[in-house]
Amino acid sequence: MPMLDSFLVDHIKMPAPAIRVAKKMKTPKGDVITVYDLRFAKPNKEIIDEKAMHTLEHLFAGFMRENMPNYEIIDISPMGCRTGFYMSVIGEPKDEEVIEAFKKSMQNIIDTNTIPEANIYQCGSCYMHSLNGAKKVAKHILDNEIVVMDNSKLSLDVNKIDNICNVDKDKVKVLGI
Repeated sequence: MPMLDSFLVDHIKMPAPAIRVAKKMKTPKGDVITVYDLRFAKPNKEIIDEKAMHTLEHLFAGFMRENMPNYEIIDISPMGCRTGFYMSVIGEPKDEEVIEAFKKSMQNIIDTNTIPEANIYQCGSCYMHSLNGAKKVAKHILDNEIVVMDNSKLSLDVNKIDNICNVDKDKVKVLGI
């Protein structure tokens, strides 16, 4: 099985909150698609509560689209590890534009009183939400500086690592509860 790009970066060195260009690719017609790693939580040190994460998924995608009107966002998807989201965009936004939209989106989440599409018709787990938790995560992001990750400093040689997971899960901080 091929190694995915997201597993070729050293998660021990990743800061959060942070952004990183995870990948750039071109379509057959020449359009550039930029995939961003939007990191909310420090891997293996923090994790987003599952209900807060689900609510962020409903809110963040819409607010990022509103706050980046000059770009077409193809998709914003939560990471399975619950430490952030991947965002695929047509074009090449500047890091500062992404950070500014990230901050504005977090403020939008703090200011909102509803969870869109949280009903049995539009959501497969409409019972699994926490607006309060999403607001706590948004505040956590705004209380910290969003930095730009340097891919060259995160490069990982998979031939030189041990396949261990010695994380004490009781010491991992859960964001959003």
